[in-house]
Amino acid sequence: MDKRSILLVDDHRILLDGVKNLLASSPDFEVKDTATTGKSALQLLKSNEYDIMVTDYELPELTGLELIRAAKSVLPDMKIIVLSMHDDPSVVRELLRAGIHGYILKKDTHKTLTDALHKVVAGKRFLSDEISELIIQMADEPEERGVLTAREVEILRLVAKEFSSRQIAEILFISERTVETHRKNILKKTGASGSVK
Repeated sequence: MDKRSILLVDDHRILLDGVKNLLASSPDFEVKDTATTGKSALQLLKSNEYDIMVTDYELPELTGLELIRAAKSVLPDMKIIVLSMHDDPSVVRELLRAGIHGYILKKDTHKTLTDALHKVVAGKRFLSDEISELIIQMADEPEERGVLTAREVEILRLVAKEFSSRQIAEILFISERTVETHRKNILKKTGASGSVK
């Protein structure tokens, strides 16, 4: 049987090389191409066929979510696994809604990645143990208008103290783009309009 082809997307070259080397000896999978930005990944998707895309959530030019949505329209049968350091429930929820097939964390083991690849190819979904726990918590705390997550409350407190998105990102060790996403969600949930600088 032919190896399943993978498009690997991450803006860290060391991670791209590491995953590529990890799968080099696999009888079932091969990294056909790599991309370091969302836009370059989309160009590859438009001109090639892939069985699986493994992508980060934080990407330059296009976000992981934007790339996933575009990828689903270009190659609807392709399986998508998110390999990210984000274990934020609102991020996971949004990506699952976008139709991803797997979600694993960068701190997970190499075996977790190969397990995820085999599962999604078999038509199943794969979530790493930590993400599964998050999903259970999310089920216990349904998302409703007006109900903020713990991280959103944390960000709202910092916004109230007049910290900028960049400062909040540094304080919480997350990206500025993630802070902006949370701020949009806070506005949506609270029914507020406008933005706080």
